[in-house]
Amino acid sequence: MLANTVLRFAFVAVLATQHSVTASVGPAATVVPADSDSGVPLFEVETLQLTEAVIAHLRSDDQVGDYAKLFAFDNATLSSRSTGARRGARCKTYPGDPLWPSKSVWDIFNLLLGGALSPIVPIASPCYPASVYNNYDAGKCANITYSDPGSVFYPMFEGKTCLQGSDPEKLSNCTQGGYSLYSVKVKNVAQIQLTVNFARALNLRLVVKNTGHDYNGRSTGKDALSIWTHNLKDIQYISDYRSATYSGPAMKVGAGVQGFELYDAADKLGVSAIAGICPSVGVVGGYMTGGGHSPLMQLYGMGADQAIALEVVTASGHFVTATPSINSDLYWAMLGGGGGTFGIITSAILKVHPIVAVTTAVFNFTSANVSADTFWEGVKAFWDEMTTYNKAKTYSYFFIANVNGTYSFEMFPFFATQKSIAAYNALTSRFFSKLTGLGIRYQHTFQHYDTFYPAYKATFGTINYRVGGYATIPGNRLIPAANWEDAALSQKTLEAVKHAVDNALRIGIYHQAPAPQGKTLNSVNPAFRSEGAMLIAINPVPANATADQLAAGSAKLTNTILGPLRDITPNGGAYANEADIAEPDWQKSFWGSNYERLLSIKKKWDPTDLFYVHHGVGSEGWVVNDGERGVQTQDGKLCRV
Repeated sequence: MLANTVLRFAFVAVLATQHSVTASVGPAATVVPADSDSGVPLFEVETLQLTEAVIAHLRSDDQVGDYAKLFAFDNATLSSRSTGARRGARCKTYPGDPLWPSKSVWDIFNLLLGGALSPIVPIASPCYPASVYNNYDAGKCANITYSDPGSVFYPMFEGKTCLQGSDPEKLSNCTQGGYSLYSVKVKNVAQIQLTVNFARALNLRLVVKNTGHDYNGRSTGKDALSIWTHNLKDIQYISDYRSATYSGPAMKVGAGVQGFELYDAADKLGVSAIAGICPSVGVVGGYMTGGGHSPLMQLYGMGADQAIALEVVTASGHFVTATPSINSDLYWAMLGGGGGTFGIITSAILKVHPIVAVTTAVFNFTSANVSADTFWEGVKAFWDEMTTYNKAKTYSYFFIANVNGTYSFEMFPFFATQKSIAAYNALTSRFFSKLTGLGIRYQHTFQHYDTFYPAYKATFGTINYRVGGYATIPGNRLIPAANWEDAALSQKTLEAVKHAVDNALRIGIYHQAPAPQGKTLNSVNPAFRSEGAMLIAINPVPANATADQLAAGSAKLTNTILGPLRDITPNGGAYANEADIAEPDWQKSFWGSNYERLLSIKKKWDPTDLFYVHHGVGSEGWVVNDGERGVQTQDGKLCRV
């Protein structure tokens, strides 16, 4: 305890020192050989690294020598001794705390980063005439872009502050809230290492972000230091990659590459790649580490199943390669165990596949001209065919809603991979014949594409994914294929779906089943391996909802809407990337039997809990103290339970 106290005062003394450092202090980085144990050379941005020699040089520098300890790796003597001190701290370090960096320390950090540090200003702040940011601009408010270090998918979980729009009643508040305080615009590995070591040494809250496309706001945190990987856009094609577990074409992909960029590159190369349905989602960040479902999963497996090798910066600040045979536990954990939890991926080598022809179809029907019971007979006709459609290696995404007593079924799209129009029509003829027999009118169009990407752009690429929304709360359930094997159980499951539709804004359903992988080398939720469908529930809340209204909306989603589905699918689970913010028994829902091993690996690779995300592996030891907000937000101090 005495050693920890002495160490703490030593850090405080350094941080309190007002020290003039000239701009001549250069970036703390050196070029290392491009060789990699992955079998593919490092990207140029990965060869610029922080090394022990660079740290030694910092220690001997007259201007920054006193601060070198803040950037040392976790195997350095002083840094190792500080582990106990960090474990003993109840909360992360926040402004006003003795360990919070002074302006001069932030300036030194920025110089060592090469000028990559900048404050995060909430992206919707230009909508506010009288905010603390003093940056009102109606034009910018109307044209917000999400390639921004402060962008988030669901701003509700930042404390409902700086919301986008123009309604004064809804736009009453614009503060920093749960948005991170500083961002490091990463252009090389050394910047990630410096940031990791700096945050670890000072017990700062650290978050990792590419696009911010996360349903639970897990890439942000109040007063956090954010590592923004969005600009790591390198893509390299390897025509004949060979390893012990895979031989064939592959692509090495930087951490900032988004789905549409990977799809486009693959299409131009005459191959197919796996990414999500939303074009803006990053590929090798939260998407892949969370498992990742895809319109091609029925042919080639989950997003995580594509990764052959990872390049990673760990919580100790070291840069390592992870494959099925090198750091295999880290490889296993990071492919399914969730983003922002075990380390920071800088690139991944992914399998790619032959070109895939697709027939897409869009169809819809309503209860406007039939009874509600007849409408649901039509839904049942499709429901009963979903097992057949999964066996045929197809995929679909459809919505069911009840608006003022009128039901609607909207398919957008049915994605019939490796099917001609004739094959698609033969596959679905029984369903459409049943609709006709029930007297249900429907609209039905279809189109054939020779390759995947044009089919994707014409369907999934056109959907409004409502980025930046704050008037709904989402959640999901993975429904086992076994629920279709017994007619009575299948009917009860469909009744639970109808109950959800009658109580929610709308329900989205994917018929999907990932291709079996033989020996599984990752930690993807076992519920995905046996699924027949995934259901997403969307529950509305007022745009200007009070904390009590948010709490009521969240409870309705968890208990009323999704509760019966959880009860009817005890062997199911949930997709952590699109989860209910209040998912009960989340360890089992998100990871099932994998959780205990994941927790053990978390403790090994991140012993000081540098990395934290809401409902992530190991997060049960922490809580964000945000007061009474109705739902869990990131607008509060992160402290130990």
